[in-house]
Amino acid sequence: MPEDNLHLRKELRALGVIQLMTSLIIQSLGYFWSYLFFSQSIVFGVKAGYVTVIRKSRYALWGSFCFYLSGCFSIMVQKKPSDNLVLWTLSVNIISMIQAMTGVALILLEFILTARLESSLWQHRTGRMLSEYMFLFSILEIFASALATEWIYQAQYEN
Repeated sequence: MPEDNLHLRKELRALGVIQLMTSLIIQSLGYFWSYLFFSQSIVFGVKAGYVTVIRKSRYALWGSFCFYLSGCFSIMVQKKPSDNLVLWTLSVNIISMIQAMTGVALILLEFILTARLESSLWQHRTGRMLSEYMFLFSILEIFASALATEWIYQAQYEN
């Protein structure tokens, strides 16, 4: 397929920026979460009661890296479309969507494990709040990746 026939939406660049910002926010939340866990462990001891599924799985690290790649590829394919770049962008966005779904499942698991934890410690409440924010931004990444994949697929195969 000639590159001139590929008509991508202009909004794909903005969607790529949203994916980049989502990756930075999730990575920042992961750093805050790790700091919270380590400070909690030092001050209150290892058995403080909060289960750290997100920290143990390193979701903030590998998830944000994949979201960053999908955002970069979405921006690049909108600027200079080519057949190879379109295929790479489709692949990376699909992988990003799958990783975001995995992250949502891990965060839900953490919510289930900590649902009965009755604690007045600010670390537990703050950890729960950071997990909720990470949940919301992971949902945003699912929608952004799905929308980017749909737009690229339409430009590639339906024209």
